[in-house]
Amino acid sequence: MTTIAYRNGIMAADSGNWYGSAVHPWTRKVARGPDGTLYGASGNAAECASFMAWVEGGCLGDKPKAKEVGSDDEARSSFSVLVASPDGALSLVTARGDEIYPGAPYMAIGAGAETAFGALYMGATAEQAVEAAIMHGNGAVGPVQTVRR
Repeated sequence: MTTIAYRNGIMAADSGNWYGSAVHPWTRKVARGPDGTLYGASGNAAECASFMAWVEGGCLGDKPKAKEVGSDDEARSSFSVLVASPDGALSLVTARGDEIYPGAPYMAIGAGAETAFGALYMGATAEQAVEAAIMHGNGAVGPVQTVRR
């Protein structure tokens, strides 16, 4: 489970990952690309790790995509990536395609997004929104990670 939040040039995420019922707090979910674009990956851990490796490797080659695991919408990957471009424009890469959020001042994705959205609406920073999801949300754990433009 994951919570990723963005506001004012800062992207934050929890750091938890699960193996069955065991959890560890060492997963990298946010990264800064060479051009200053911020990325936060949520969903299938293998797909997220592949995407983060691509970003940390300089965004060279083809951008990793979600793997199709079935033909119907319900069987598609849960993989999604929150993208904050250097000019602050927000978008979301999903298994179904890209979504664009023109003019959005903040955004949250992942299992703890509802809690994070509430915190962001009330003026929280990205870090505080993730802290709120860790404290009160569904499945966000570990220390908060951040990247900045």
